[in-house]
This record gives sequence, C-alpha cells and structure tokens, in this order.
Amino acid sequence: MTVDVIALCRARPDIEASVTALVAASPHLRVVPVSHGAVMQLADDDGRPLVSIESPVLVQVPGEAQRLLGPEVSMVDAPLWWVEARATSAREGTEDIARRFAHQLVCLLGGVVWPIRDEGPEKPESPATINGVMP
Repeated sequence: MTVDVIALCRARPDIEASVTALVAASPHLRVVPVSHGAVMQLADDDGRPLVSIESPVLVQVPGEAQRLLGPEVSMVDAPLWWVEARATSAREGTEDIARRFAHQLVCLLGGVVWPIRDEGPEKPESPATINGVMP
C-alpha cells in the first residue's frame, strides 16, 4: 500500500524547485526516472523505491481541489499545480520523506500540503540550498 501526500502549488514547479525539494526530502536517496520521466522515484541504495513523485498537473477548475480533498485546502484555489508524492507503507519513515518534499515545494512556490497535520516534519522556514545557493 501507499500513503499519498499532495502539494497544491500556486506556481508551476520548475526544475530548480523540484530538485531543491528532492534534496530537502532526503539528500542520501537516489533519484530514478520512471515512465520516460513522468514519475520520479526516490530509491534506497539497493534501488528499492520509497517515494514516487508524479509530474505536476495543472488544475484550472475553481473548487476542484476542495471537492476532492476537503475544505481544509480552501486557502489555495485554481489555477494551481497538483503534485502527488506516494510513499510506500512497507518502510518506516517514507511518509516523512514525501512530506518533506511536498513542504519544500510549498515553501518555494506557495500553496498547501495535504493531508494537513499538526505533528510531524514542520514546514521549512526558508528554502533549502544547493551548494550554498538558494534557487
């Protein structure tokens, strides 16, 4: 089974934001493209996929995110970018990796992470850096 974590982003995730979020999720994991790049997987050293991240989808219909996810995501409305991260439930800690990825995207691009929860990894105070340089 999987655990879904969704980043609803106000701006389109570009390559810089995506790479920064991948590094923030877990810098020691390998990034493996799947389905001709439509899905990126974060894998352990043995190549086992831990988190699968789908390509961003533009949602243009007002109220669609609220209809699908509930009123707690009403602070961001269409147009928005839906980025889904699916963590395997077979390994402990994978949901936190998916949440760190989603939180970093939202920190960089604005938006909200679903499901909303009070405990667990906090939203980053500022964007992560790559080699000391902020994107």
